[in-house]
Amino acid sequence: METTKLKGQQETLFSKTAFRSLLEPLLVLFNKAVADVYENHEYYIAYSIPGGVYGYFKDFTLTEQDALKIKNRIKKLISEDIGFRQEILPREKILRYFKESNREDILELLKSKDDNFDEGLHLAHLNGNGELFFNHLNEQYERLNRFRFVPYKKGFFLIADPDFFERVMPKRLEISKYLKRFDESEESMKQLGIESIAQLNEVIDNGELSEFIKISEAYQAKRIGRIADNIVSHPLKPRLIFLAGPTSSGKTTSANRLAIELKAMGKKVLIMSLDNFYLPHSRIPFDPDTGLQNFEQITALDLELFCNTIHQLMDGESIHMPRYHFDGKGAIPDPSPSRIEPDTYIIVEGIHGLNPDLWQNKMDIESYRLYVSALNTINIHDHLPLSTSDHRLIRRLVRDHLFRGYSFNETIKRWPDVMENEYHSIFPFQESAHAIFNSSLIYEIAVFAHYAPGILRPAEAENEIIKEEVKRLNRILDLLKPINPNEIPPTSILREFIGGSSFTY
Repeated sequence: METTKLKGQQETLFSKTAFRSLLEPLLVLFNKAVADVYENHEYYIAYSIPGGVYGYFKDFTLTEQDALKIKNRIKKLISEDIGFRQEILPREKILRYFKESNREDILELLKSKDDNFDEGLHLAHLNGNGELFFNHLNEQYERLNRFRFVPYKKGFFLIADPDFFERVMPKRLEISKYLKRFDESEESMKQLGIESIAQLNEVIDNGELSEFIKISEAYQAKRIGRIADNIVSHPLKPRLIFLAGPTSSGKTTSANRLAIELKAMGKKVLIMSLDNFYLPHSRIPFDPDTGLQNFEQITALDLELFCNTIHQLMDGESIHMPRYHFDGKGAIPDPSPSRIEPDTYIIVEGIHGLNPDLWQNKMDIESYRLYVSALNTINIHDHLPLSTSDHRLIRRLVRDHLFRGYSFNETIKRWPDVMENEYHSIFPFQESAHAIFNSSLIYEIAVFAHYAPGILRPAEAENEIIKEEVKRLNRILDLLKPINPNEIPPTSILREFIGGSSFTY
């Protein structure tokens, strides 16, 4: 009975996080296909995109004809149903394997951290052509056959989940704000000399960390300052700012920092959190798969109360703002009344801030929409980016443990619902934003490596599925030299997840 239950949980987890389980096997097939078609050409996977990855060849620009050759080779490999050979090997054997394969990126990665990796490292290869991963891969050839491989600018998109890609990305990719932010982040990392975990470890080793943290924070502050300038100079003069993004994207700190920038320009600001408009727990819908109440859907919010509150504020009325209390009874009015001036900016932050159900046909107020997400562009090795969803999951695991009283078991159990809701209710609206703010800090993943040993303990996992997920995350974080958080400034977005912020949450 327990085995059947775990199998059901595993299927639910994989169905709701299908992107990752499809992409990693496709990366092995792609690596093999490139070696077969263009043996001497090296490529680089730059970052994750919805449903896939963006990459480029280091020494030539891919043509349509080149792409067709690689695509056809992948399709042939899939049709042959060869199957991967997957091994868990000690560090020295992995080093030997990739030395013979001339993979300097993986050799530098493993040599940058003096760790024996007691549980071994995962090698997945197809007829001897392999990649380094951190978990067992699931071969799903029937679903993999729907992949897309297309040239884009000087590189290419390798898309494992076309439905995800098409749901989120605009038809004209050249106008995508999302891709522009990724390109901007990648370019800044190149300027700073940090594109991989190995290079980040080198900065820490060389005693350059203190200055690097200051530069990273300054770079992010400049970006949010530019957004404040854009809001104030916008021709429609919007007073209502919707700030949205997926879970653990740093929305609350981003809202506070944006407010500071606006105040520095002489503007008045009121920040409102959509969290204060949650319905009573008795009215929150349950998820049929997990049996848990789903707080991630927009149906968990009292939309009528929200719209009335906005209109009353904008009309200059004095109102008692709703405040949510975590007793399950819903929002109660704040004892002190609030009233704003005619020129006050209202920043509304929450995961559903861009969802048309929140404001479409309910308000006739001009708004500015800002999307916040942790668009991570640091790579594990040349062919494997650290995914943005893993980045946000690690952020949430640390915050839930330190400040919300949730163990990693609870966070991981809820994560499939979080991702499914993002797929349906958050990602599709990101391109409707006037601006996209990247809240990721280049160095931050190494800070989470500092906290991981005390939080992610496989022996405390409730079942084997959660245990394997914890082990997978630990294998990634074990690659990093941990950063002690002492030098992180109190205004940093990172403080939202580790504590010590000068902002109130």
